[in-house]
Amino acid sequence: LTPAARHCRRSGVFKIASASLFSYISSILPAIVIGNILDDQTDGQLGLPEVLISTGGMGVVWALVGGQPLCIIGVTMPVAIFTSVCYKLAEALDAPFLPWLGWVCIFSGLMHIALAIFGAVHFVNKTTAFSCEIFGFFISVTYIWDALVALLDPIITGKDLDFDGTYPPGTNDTVAYDELYKTQQRGSAFTNLALAGGTYVLCMAFHRAQRWRLFTPGVRVLLADYAAALSLGFLTALSYIPVVDDAIGDKRLDVPDDNGLNPSFDRSWPVDLSAGAEDPAAELIVESASNATAAALEEPLVLEAWQIAASILPALMLTALFFFDHNVSSKLAQDPKFHLQKPSAYHWDFSVLGLEVLLVGLFGVPPGNGLIPQAPLHTRALATVELQERASGSGHKETFHSVVETRWSNLIQSTAVLCSVFALPAIAVIPQGCLDGVFLFLGMAGFDGNELWERMWLMITQPSLRARELRFMGADTRYSRVQLYTAIQLAFVVLVFVLAKLPYIAVAFPLLIAVLIPCRIYWLPRLFTPAELDALDPPEPPPDSAREPEPMSPRAEPARPSPWPDGAAEGGGLHLGGSSTLSEAHQAL
Repeated sequence: LTPAARHCRRSGVFKIASASLFSYISSILPAIVIGNILDDQTDGQLGLPEVLISTGGMGVVWALVGGQPLCIIGVTMPVAIFTSVCYKLAEALDAPFLPWLGWVCIFSGLMHIALAIFGAVHFVNKTTAFSCEIFGFFISVTYIWDALVALLDPIITGKDLDFDGTYPPGTNDTVAYDELYKTQQRGSAFTNLALAGGTYVLCMAFHRAQRWRLFTPGVRVLLADYAAALSLGFLTALSYIPVVDDAIGDKRLDVPDDNGLNPSFDRSWPVDLSAGAEDPAAELIVESASNATAAALEEPLVLEAWQIAASILPALMLTALFFFDHNVSSKLAQDPKFHLQKPSAYHWDFSVLGLEVLLVGLFGVPPGNGLIPQAPLHTRALATVELQERASGSGHKETFHSVVETRWSNLIQSTAVLCSVFALPAIAVIPQGCLDGVFLFLGMAGFDGNELWERMWLMITQPSLRARELRFMGADTRYSRVQLYTAIQLAFVVLVFVLAKLPYIAVAFPLLIAVLIPCRIYWLPRLFTPAELDALDPPEPPPDSAREPEPMSPRAEPARPSPWPDGAAEGGGLHLGGSSTLSEAHQAL
């Protein structure tokens, strides 16, 4: 090999290593939170072990046989919402939860495969920036909302501050002890809030290190590639300073005490799905129930044929969710701005996902699909990022080239997630506040490049300071039309978010997401002219223009003309994780 080729190979190895570590952190931390949520919502029938097995196992299979392995697979927050609703539905139907959920996954997996066989996945090409911006915005808001609720709820409402344990021997004044306990817990909540703020600020600072003037370009790239890992490690180490450690108390990650491939309760991994099968969690339900309720639960629930048939409806909802969620995350990971060389494989990928969903149903674990914003951020981590000054002089924009298109980074991070079931005590050293800080970072990073986020801030920006170079502020688009278009998108975000939080009804929120596509096709043309829609929601560029051959180079190429008109690349496609035009304009001002 020539020296230039050896340099490129070393650079690729370093990119794979940094992308693997970043993707592992951005996958394992949400998995821990989702595992705790499911453990609480399903009364211990699903928990962290099942989430790790699903995320890691499905990720390994995807990395090996998926057509586009850059997409990161895992259990998402919408899936956690869906699974919690399925648990309530199973209770209402007197059906054993795990076998019933297994049939939901089996029927949904078969629907996935049927849609892929009959070419229905081609409908994903109808998905435009209108739908993707709304869904990406919803996912980011969900991450931020969950983090803020976990951080501020104990401070504002006093939740979980009351002492509900056994008083230490010799405690005479229980009232004084309760007050002391509340004070300690409130101090712990404030300490975690400070750690979350520090983790978020460091993550964002390192994430944008390539805009710094400090250090050498190589050091700045290193800091940007390992932003989440460095921030999490630094704040976790800081939390073990004696004063901080005492203030945190027991507010570190809550993980099971057992190591190994053990389910959340005493059962076998394969679930009996036959009609007449007894509930594998019968003993767990009786143990967790009150004495009066336990007497009524002596007879375990039995799966009946009509309950199996009833699982078709939630299976349809899950298929609708994954049809949109997974294909959008895959599309964002292959955004034209990354200039990928390898083609997409939507039909093959959706059939592989269907087979995986079917298999996880046999083992009683929650299904997973493409992750937002982890999938596009994974592609970004594998790319060489350059900053180019805008022609208007209002800041810089990020351009991407030389993406290391590989299966290795996804395979490594998925294997690491799968093996994390053997290292739960090591994960337990992380403070809860640091986890919430990473959630805030993932949510805010998801807004980068989302034009809905840019236009939302544009609505409250001083008129004389509005960035005139923004693509949707062209001569053919009046600002009032931009406001109307933005208000419609925000209304959909609010509707989806509220519906996803409502009990029982939340199972139908995937339908509202799926409705976005026909809304764009049939409703928006009645409100906007073709010229306005071309400016606000432009069609994707042809694939041939998006994938250009790139010469191998021993180092990052100097700034070169973009194949797109100025401002179009980061604003005109379906993307997530790029540089925000409006935020750069604000920085310049």
